[in-house]
Parts: sequence; structure tokens; C-alpha cells
Amino acid sequence: MRVTGGGVWGEGCGFRVAMGLYFLAGIFGCLVMTCHGQWRTQDIELSPGWNAVYLEVQPTPAACDAVFTNPAIETVWKWDRRFSSIEYVVDPGTLLPEDPHWLMWFPSASSNAFLSRLRVLEGSQSYLVKVATNAVPFSLPVKGGVILPSVDWYPHSLNLVGFPVNPANPPMFSSFLRYTPEIDTSLGFNNQLFRIDASGRGVTIVQPARERMAAGTAYWVGCARAPASMGPIDIAPSAGLSFGAVLSQVGLDIQNTFSATALTVRIVQQDSEAPPAGDYPELAGTVPLSYLARNASNEWEWNYWPVSGLTNTLAPDETWSIQVGVRRGDMAPYIPAGTNGYVYACILAVADAEQTTLLRIPVSAEKSASPLPEHDSCEGLWIGEVTLDRINAPAYDATNLLATTAPCAYRAIVHIDGYGQARLLQQVLLAWDRSLTDPPHTNGAYALFTDAADVPVDAEEVHRITAATFPLMSPVLLSGSPTGTLTGVVTVRYDDPTNPFLHRYQPMHDNRDWDFVPYTNAVETRTICRTLTFTFGSDATNAPANPYWSADRLSGVVTETCAGLRAQPILSSGSFVFQRISRIADLQ
Repeated sequence: MRVTGGGVWGEGCGFRVAMGLYFLAGIFGCLVMTCHGQWRTQDIELSPGWNAVYLEVQPTPAACDAVFTNPAIETVWKWDRRFSSIEYVVDPGTLLPEDPHWLMWFPSASSNAFLSRLRVLEGSQSYLVKVATNAVPFSLPVKGGVILPSVDWYPHSLNLVGFPVNPANPPMFSSFLRYTPEIDTSLGFNNQLFRIDASGRGVTIVQPARERMAAGTAYWVGCARAPASMGPIDIAPSAGLSFGAVLSQVGLDIQNTFSATALTVRIVQQDSEAPPAGDYPELAGTVPLSYLARNASNEWEWNYWPVSGLTNTLAPDETWSIQVGVRRGDMAPYIPAGTNGYVYACILAVADAEQTTLLRIPVSAEKSASPLPEHDSCEGLWIGEVTLDRINAPAYDATNLLATTAPCAYRAIVHIDGYGQARLLQQVLLAWDRSLTDPPHTNGAYALFTDAADVPVDAEEVHRITAATFPLMSPVLLSGSPTGTLTGVVTVRYDDPTNPFLHRYQPMHDNRDWDFVPYTNAVETRTICRTLTFTFGSDATNAPANPYWSADRLSGVVTETCAGLRAQPILSSGSFVFQRISRIADLQ
């Protein structure tokens, strides 16, 4: 859709500035909102003795007392790497949890409870869990928020870490780490790679090509320098995809960290679990997702996220950049049962073709920006393009429209205020008005003007957008609503300078008498009335999969009746597409 131009220099800049303001507001909203709502339960298998555990979720609640309620759990330890590192010269067989640089937790009923310095658990961290020797193996469910793995590596030291291993097909150590040069698995008995046995001692993994890694398990790993990634797949943004109530589109980067081998990656959408009990937003449903891709005509278009997932083969070091959109119009209606609010959430599971690696991306979105009291959800400035491609012959009525030889396109500008009242504009000016100091503004704000004469002389960054196919006119009220139909009449008076019948220098069409006195009615000219009706609905440009449709993009069918140009009214029809570029609700 093209909305720049219009014959006035700087209007393209005005469009860009308006778009910039709108998107900056969205980005700011993204920065301040919290990514929540994507829940998953990690089942941790525990056996008598010491267990090295890697948390793949952010436990919620995170308090140790709330997670470790099984009486068979005697104590939990975490290496406090802020104060100490484990050098290579230290035998990992002596790394029993008796060192002062460990943080520990004991149950409140334990005689050692006063020694507890470990209070809360953190996701993507590793812990040693001690289970009573007379207990039977059991599974500990830990519910929490989905997170991407992140480790602060300590070079020239041993690190207690876990890896994003896919339990469907756990890889061999050497296979998973073969393109991680920072971790050397070829030294045999000198490998700086250890699993932890039931006594808490480190056991060297001498043959990493024959021993499989385990999901949710931590290992002592030595590295010459900090590894660039946790495995063959790297993902950005590391915090996941949070659309909030404003953003409709977010970028996602999937990188093949292998420098010599291609990698096939598959991304599947999964449902989120319900939130745990507590002060958490209710789960309203999954997030309807779309993605942007080129079609057979090499044009970009939005597509539904496939149930089977997206698959792509990445060359060595290649990054797969995906534009992901949320279709708020397809969000299931939801009425919250409590007062904590609600959120739509899901998980994107990223795995390689061999299913040895698995990373989970949290995704969340809100239905829409919560309007202020008495504010309409469609408020703001909408710039659109109307395309007429059917018209009637003089003897035909509205039911006998014929296809035109070529479509006729023109721009339309519509503003909707906070009460849902729509107006058709001929022009709009965006400017920074220093006089707008009402809270929350302190030193001015951006404002919309429909007349250049109303723009303050000290206004800054003034830009204009015009619709040249309409006469110089005051805003025209449109009846109806953008959820159904908008109708309005544009009148070109007989004496309007833009009236095509009015010729200032042609005495037969200047609408003046022989003494050049203007007539007070239409004598030599005609009054033209254009009745426009915008019926909102879907359009032909793959709107159902377009995340902007129904949120910041409206489209449908337009009909126009033009009376005054000929004896019979001219009837035409076509389609329209409106894009919201600003949420400013007031016209100055």
C-alpha cells in the first residue's frame, strides 16, 4: 500500500514520522511489559544419593521450601561461582558438597536448617539434590515459566552446567559438542568432562562417543574459553517473543552455530500449561501465529503457522530470520474468572532433524491495548487506499456493474476519535505542539490538525498527508462503525474551486451573470455529491493470516454513488485497505 506523495513535499516524511511514533510506542510497551504466561512442568527423576539437576524452567514458585516438599529430599546444593571457581588442578572426585563456597538448603525440620543459605531457585541453573539412601526413585515435578538456556561460563575452570538435550533422542557427548571447540572431548582420561555419581563425586567421561547426554542433568564441564552457544542452535531474542498488547509483528532469528555442516531445523507450536496457583494471569488460550514468507510470485505474504511446523535447512553459520505475527482477531474470547487478568500464551519448540537438541521459546500476547474509559479500540489515524474496479453504464443500475478496463485507485484518510466517531479527512498535519502540557505531557506532544492555519507557529516537525481526490473540505462525519459499515457524503458545491464544471475564465461556466456577479445558486455549474459506503470485512490480500488485519489493518468493500456529473448517478464499487499509523484520538 502506497501512502506517500499527494503533491506536497514532505508528506512521505510525515507518514514515516507518524509510523515511527506508532512503532516506538509499541517498542516502549514491549520493553516495559513482563513476559509471562508460558508454563511447562519439568519432571526431574531423582534416585537415592546425589543427583545433578539442570532446571529447564524458571520454577514458580521459586522458593526451595515450596519446590522440595518431598520428605525424601534431604538437602540441595548450588555452587556459588561468584566467589570461587574450580580450577583444573582440583580433582572433581573431591568436589563433595562440603566446600564453604556452596549455597545449601535444608528442610525446616532438619537439624541443619539454620545453615540454609539457598532460598530460591533459578532457571537455567544446576543443582545437586541429595535423596535419602533408603528412598525409592521418584519423579519431582517442577512447574515454571519457559526460558531459553543461558550460562555464564568460567574459562579455565569447571562449570556445573546442563544442555538443551532432546529427550526423544539424547545425543552422544562427542556428537553434541563436536562443533564446540571450547570444550575438548578428545583427551580420553584427561577429558575435562564429568558426570556425578550417587556419592557426589565427579566421574570422568572417558569415551564421550559412547555415552549419551541426558535432558535435565548437569555435568562438570571444563572449557578453555567461554563457548559461544549452548549447542548447535542459537536463538534471538533470548527472552522469547512477547507481543504485549501493541505489537503485531516480532522478529525471530535461528542460527546454525556449526561452521562446517548444514543443519535442518524445525519449529513447532505447542500449547502452554495452565498457570500455577497464585497471583498469575489466567491462560486465555494459545496465541494464533502467522509468519511472513515469499509466495510463488516472489511476493511477501502472511501465512498461518502450520500445524506440522516450519522446517528449513541452514547452511553453516547461516541465520534464519523469521517475521512472526499474532492474529488478535482470531484469539478465542475469554472472560477471566478472577482479578489477575489474562494472557494468551504458547511455546515454540525448536529442534534439529535428528531430534538431539531441543529449545523452547516462550510466546505471549494480550488481546489488545486496554483503551482508557470511553475510548474506542479503533481510535487513531487510518491511511488507506481505495481501488474501484467496477462501474455502471448510463442505463444500468447498482446491480449491473461492469468490470473496468483498469482499476482506479485513490487515497482516503479516516480519523476515529476516542468515542468511535469516524471522520473522512482531505488532509491531516502531524506536528509537535509545545502548548499541549496537560498530564501526562510536560513539554508538549504530537498532535493532529486538519487545517494548516491551526498549526501553532512554534510547532516543530510539521508534516502533512493529503488525499488529492477529495475537495478542500472540513472533516466529514461518517455514520456507523469500523466493525460494520461507515457511510458519508462528500459534497462539492457548485461554487467550489475544485468543481470540474466551474471555469473561472470561461463566461459560460463561471456561474456569474453578464455583470460578473456570482449567482447564489447552481446556474452554470452543478453540485456534485459523492456517497461513500465502506463495508468492513475480509479482503483478497490473504487478510485472514495477516496479523495486522482487524487490529491495525481494516479492509473490505467500498461502494460509491456520484450524483451531479451526468443525468444518471454513477455507481462504482471496489475494495479498500486502511492501515492505522497513529493512535492519537483527538483532532486539534
